[in-house]
Amino acid sequence: MKPVSIIPWTEEFFAGLAERLVAATGGDFRDVLVLFPLRRAARHLCDRLAAMPDLPKPLLLPEIAAVGEWTAGLGASFAADPPVMLDALDRVAILHDIVAGLAAETGEESDFPTDITSFFPWGLELAELMEELFRQGVPGRDLAHMEGQVLLPAAALLARLGTIHDRYRERLTAEGLGTPGLCAALAAEHAPDIAARLAGRRIFACGFAVLSGAEKKVFHGLWKKDLLELVWHADPALADGGRPVHFACREQERWLRDWKARATVVTAGKARRLRAKADPTRATLMLDADAANLSSKKLRFIEAHDLHAELKALEEQLAQAPDLDATAIVLPDTGLLSPVLHILPQKDVNISMGYPLARSSLARLLETILGLQETRLAAGRYHWRELVALLRHPYLKMLRVGASEPLRTVFHSLEAAIRQGGAYVDPFALSLAGNEDDNPPAPEVLALAGQALAACLTAFEAVDTPRALGNALTGLAELLLDPDHAGDAWERFLIDAECLFRLASDVIPTLTTGRLADAVLPTPTLFALLRRLLADERAPFEAEPLTGLQVLGVLETRLLSFKRVFLLDAVEDKIPGAPRYDALLPDTLRRLLDLPDSRESDIVAAYNLYRLFFGAGEITVLYRTGAAGTGLFEDKPSRSRFVEQLLWEEEKRLGRVLVAGEDPVSIVRLPPCPIPHGDPSMPVTAEVAARLAAYLADKRLSATFFDTYLACPLRFFYRYLSPLAALDEVAEDGNRAAVGEVVHAVLREYFTPFLGRDIDGADLDPVELADCYERHMRASPAYAALPPDGQLLLLRTGRARLAEAAAATPRTTPLALETELVASLDVDARSYPLAGRADRIDQRPDGVIILDYKTGGLSAPKNAVWTDEALWDRVAQSTGLVVDDSLLETLSRRLGSVQLPLYCWLYATSRGEVPADAAFVELRDRGQERPLFGPRLDPEARTEAIVRNTPRLLAYLIRSLRAASRFVPRPDERRCPYCEYKTACQA
Repeated sequence: MKPVSIIPWTEEFFAGLAERLVAATGGDFRDVLVLFPLRRAARHLCDRLAAMPDLPKPLLLPEIAAVGEWTAGLGASFAADPPVMLDALDRVAILHDIVAGLAAETGEESDFPTDITSFFPWGLELAELMEELFRQGVPGRDLAHMEGQVLLPAAALLARLGTIHDRYRERLTAEGLGTPGLCAALAAEHAPDIAARLAGRRIFACGFAVLSGAEKKVFHGLWKKDLLELVWHADPALADGGRPVHFACREQERWLRDWKARATVVTAGKARRLRAKADPTRATLMLDADAANLSSKKLRFIEAHDLHAELKALEEQLAQAPDLDATAIVLPDTGLLSPVLHILPQKDVNISMGYPLARSSLARLLETILGLQETRLAAGRYHWRELVALLRHPYLKMLRVGASEPLRTVFHSLEAAIRQGGAYVDPFALSLAGNEDDNPPAPEVLALAGQALAACLTAFEAVDTPRALGNALTGLAELLLDPDHAGDAWERFLIDAECLFRLASDVIPTLTTGRLADAVLPTPTLFALLRRLLADERAPFEAEPLTGLQVLGVLETRLLSFKRVFLLDAVEDKIPGAPRYDALLPDTLRRLLDLPDSRESDIVAAYNLYRLFFGAGEITVLYRTGAAGTGLFEDKPSRSRFVEQLLWEEEKRLGRVLVAGEDPVSIVRLPPCPIPHGDPSMPVTAEVAARLAAYLADKRLSATFFDTYLACPLRFFYRYLSPLAALDEVAEDGNRAAVGEVVHAVLREYFTPFLGRDIDGADLDPVELADCYERHMRASPAYAALPPDGQLLLLRTGRARLAEAAAATPRTTPLALETELVASLDVDARSYPLAGRADRIDQRPDGVIILDYKTGGLSAPKNAVWTDEALWDRVAQSTGLVVDDSLLETLSRRLGSVQLPLYCWLYATSRGEVPADAAFVELRDRGQERPLFGPRLDPEARTEAIVRNTPRLLAYLIRSLRAASRFVPRPDERRCPYCEYKTACQA
């Protein structure tokens, strides 16, 4: 039996392997088979063989294979007929039949998840467990009394796991079906036959750290027949029984002990000659010393607060490197790939890790589509935010008719229409024709827009089987791939094209074929299945060039050596990472079935990482210590245990405790860059002054005009003087302005028959008023835009509030409804037109009362303000020559609104009669009237307030507006959160 050949992990593996193969075979590779743990290793071995000057060319290369495919192929050859390989859904279907049969036999329907809907998520986990049992060569066993360890359905399945495993295998064998795991198990069971079949061949198993149970049986059978030679890249101490072996190679040490094998060290000839030339008598000792620790390496640790700081430090390190030849950037998480690509100093890099389909633009489009269906209401009404996200997706906006991309304009108009509606919208009921000022889209453009919406919305509304879901995805893929509409987009965006290809070639066939294709499943189950299939897919990058700067995952670094290594985000939850949560067989129970647990995965992670480190000359480890997020239970990230091991070794070598900020542990200190908080106020420039003068000259000044300036001058500037339009946002809880319009219309219709009649609450029918409200509200678009619960709440609340308002009506005589009041105010020899609309004018014993309905909050003047002579003296003293700027804030605080005083003055000026009072009718509070003056203010004081103080107040506001040099914000915790210009203000 051949000894295990060890290439020290301080040396380049493929160079040593190439020399070992040539030395063992003399360069004759006709009967040589080389096995690797991964397929990409074949490329590197061929390059090393091609670069050997002493190897005659041309030559026949050895057969090179990845162990998983080779083992599965051997196992399949021992089946009676070539097995038909099953995908995940087919395995779940067979397991469901078996579990349903067991439940029928044992009467355990209450425990077994026999219904396909409840079984499906468990079936996916059970299928994975069956595969692992096959790969490890472990028979299934019943695990009884697991009720306290797992959920009841899982406990029921584990209690009959042995029977399920046996029947599953019998079913697969009887029907000529297969899985990769079953084929590996067949190979292990026929290990002696495989050894006999491969007699006369020389097999080299290269670069393995651990093997599955099935692979180990096959390898052991070949090794005992002297057909197999193991070539490891590991600690050379494995060949020296007297020196401790690095802990990352303990699995290989146990492997030698179990097989009773011995190991010898082989090195690359060039490396051996260099070491011998330096000191021929100590070559081995020097080799051992280098392999025992990392003290001879240039080791750096960079501590950062967050990922942004890590990327900044990595960018600086790459810029300072003398060259980037044989440099590796190792990413433990595929999510780091995109930000790293943006900081690389050169574009010609080798990316040797697959990009997860779940992080692609295609996945975001699909997630948006699924989210639309998950939040959809009846009658095809979708949530507006999800619709906007769909319309903004670049895949849809890039669709074209001819050489142009017209959907951008159409979708922009559609988004504007969506923002005018409610929280839930039927996009097909909205106009796609655009604004009246725009040129109308061509019919073929409208047809394409409708086709795109149908493919993303209508096609997914009624999916109830995997096949229906796959057909909907097929329609979407056909739309995106249509050359008449996609043009050359997929030739320019290759990664997106690869993701779309993976969807069409892998995900869709999995859904549309197989035994469960027509199984009726709930929508959440179907969408969860699609998300899982997307998460399992990766878009590979072309591994070119093989030299220079390379970006790899930890697993992709296997067997490779680099001069310089940068390990990014080396935190515990990434390296080695937490074990995957398995609801069926948690990590703590895996040893009961003799399956590897998280301990073995940690050893594999340690081997991959330390093998990489020992082969490098410079090692830079970057990690973060800042909080991962702002959640209540989110912990700060901690350094990986392997980083702690490296630090500990360095501390032992230096004889002191390392402190962050002290070499070799550096801290990334980014200068604080707070968002500049400049003056949010806006100066009155010549252009602004011209706009203001034009507005004052051409427009009627309303109560809203004065109230806006009184409450916040900056908001007044944005609303009346700036071309900046507020972004239309949909009110999630309903369009309050539209509801207010409906209420005003209802009250106008209801009180019209009572004009000129003396009435009170007893004369009004609350039910009739409530019915009138419900009739108008049901016909309103604001009502249709609400979800069912919002509609019900709006109807019931509105009916109750209006009924209470009708009952609270005092003795009165309505004179007019929605009356336009207009008058002119002279200020500094200039006349300004003022206008207002009174909702209702009533005659009461004290005189005329002006009423204004309010469905929202109130902001009325305090009664005491009208008797404050000092305040009104300040108002009177603020003339055209002297404007008291500080008075504006005082009036804003004490008056709140000038609406009712303005209406009273307008009525008195235009009608020649001073009203007795004015009041807000607070409809949200049982219809109570909130008077402007009230009975405590005598009639003379009311007349003084209306005829004298109100015009002075309005004149002051106009003078203050004309004299303003800046429009300053007036922050208010009640108004600012609802201001449409709060983003631009930042006050």
